[in-house]
Amino acid sequence: MQYSIQEHYQKLANQYDDFWANSSEFIDFLSQAIIEHLQLKITDILVDLGCGTGIYGKAIRTQINLENKIICVDPSDKMLEKIPNNTYYQTVVKDAVKFANEPGKYDKILIKEMIHHINDKEKLLTGLFDRLNKQGILLIILLPPTIEYPLFQQALSVYESVQPHYNNLVNLCENIGFKTTVNFIDYNVSISKEKYFNMVSNRYMSLLSRFNDKELNQGLQEMEEKYTNISNLEFCDRFVFLVAKK
Repeated sequence: MQYSIQEHYQKLANQYDDFWANSSEFIDFLSQAIIEHLQLKITDILVDLGCGTGIYGKAIRTQINLENKIICVDPSDKMLEKIPNNTYYQTVVKDAVKFANEPGKYDKILIKEMIHHINDKEKLLTGLFDRLNKQGILLIILLPPTIEYPLFQQALSVYESVQPHYNNLVNLCENIGFKTTVNFIDYNVSISKEKYFNMVSNRYMSLLSRFNDKELNQGLQEMEEKYTNISNLEFCDRFVFLVAKK
């Protein structure tokens, strides 16, 4: 199976929001943490880079009444179609590196769980440094080097082999000229096994698009055996909040 991240998100667009439909507490919790770490003010011009269906941009808007449109950037037009066409959002169908290296000035930039898709991280981050206004803030949210998700072993192993380490991103940011701080944000997840298994079978994480149908079904079978007498899965979802200030 050819691993194509673009194809993965185009396929996922129609059901992506459904995965999080019952997770409003989780989304509100993370959105509040995003607002705090970005030191978001109502006058700020905010870019949500790699925004997907705009879940977090939409949640941020319910918590802070920004005067400017949130600029929602994603290479998947089908994901962007899920963002309301109104005065609150401006959608841009574009690759992140290309966007970062085009003219424009912004106060705050959010990258949530997208940085691992970027091959030339230095080019991206250098471009974003130039795009930020004086004292602007870039917030990179990513998962840690290891995760506690109730996935099958092969998925966890592949994850650990491809996930960028936040310390390397810190070094990259500081070499470019950012001042950085790192915080860890934990959220205790409780989700029905049926729902989570359905999310896995639909490859809710881009990581899972690396496995063909047979491999994924074997993984689900392994998970079923491991969690056979459990109806609810509980685990800690940990996020790395890397704040890079200009």
